[in-house]
Amino acid sequence: MRSGTTEPLARFTVLRTDDPDAAERIVSRAYVPHRLRASGRLDARLNLTSSPRLAFGYLTYGGEAELVVPPMVDCYHLNLTVEGRTLVRQGGARVLTCAGAGGVLLSPQRESTLEWSADARQFAVKIPVVSLQAQLSSLLHEPVAPPQFGLRVDLASDIGRGLLGAASFLAGQFDTGEVAELVRDQLESYLLTQVLMATEHADSARLRGGGATGRLSLEEAVDYIEAYPERTLGIAELAAVAGAPATALQAAFEADLGMTAEQYVREVRLTRAHAELGQGRPGDSVGSIARRWGFGSARRFRVVYRARYGHNPGVTRTRMAPRG
Repeated sequence: MRSGTTEPLARFTVLRTDDPDAAERIVSRAYVPHRLRASGRLDARLNLTSSPRLAFGYLTYGGEAELVVPPMVDCYHLNLTVEGRTLVRQGGARVLTCAGAGGVLLSPQRESTLEWSADARQFAVKIPVVSLQAQLSSLLHEPVAPPQFGLRVDLASDIGRGLLGAASFLAGQFDTGEVAELVRDQLESYLLTQVLMATEHADSARLRGGGATGRLSLEEAVDYIEAYPERTLGIAELAAVAGAPATALQAAFEADLGMTAEQYVREVRLTRAHAELGQGRPGDSVGSIARRWGFGSARRFRVVYRARYGHNPGVTRTRMAPRG
């Protein structure tokens, strides 16, 4: 990171060392056992937060390094280059990644060799095959085989920039403080969807396409949101409920309602929370109402509420609560 800036995921530091053996051991424990060869002195740092769906990290070696990574078998590994460059070889493929322009998605079945420049910094994401397979199945609303990917991830395209933006957003949310389980699930689902959208695989065209099916299913999705706005309602779940491809359903929301599905969910939640604030029921606090309607953080709830209604939720309680 540049001087004066905060490193992503700084709250989750698991490694800071100039010892190549320690760097190899701890990064191996976080991702997969591998061999590390360093050219000169290191300043290795790994910030990492994990859940059953993925391990999300920010990694730099602070010196020239070469990693020889065996097949991960049951996991993919995604590297998104934020600074510097890497040279990656897997099978017959060879990819050079540069800051903000390229990344790689390593196959679980093949050995890889990765050469890091001294200034290379990357988001490093370990994704179980079952996580990405389940996400793709939810988006397409049908059973799917584990997806097979090309090595290179283009971060210079519009879709690629969306993936890098999703990783940066996820890191930013984790850095703000404790993230509720429901919110974390939504954030991870968002990142997995962006991975599937930004990479090449057998179902890429279906995910990126649209169609009338989304509009035909929009009413079902809206009814489901109105019935269960407090639940975790990412586009993957809504697509599964509506029986439509996620991209088509999202296009229908934007065309017919002028907002994304996520924005519609937030509007419904805000409306319900606004109504409850006005009722002023004994024992209800701003925080409890926020949690009841799917806002994992009271602080975040206050921000979006103020943007929607022009004042803090506490003002609504004062103005609208019934007087005895």
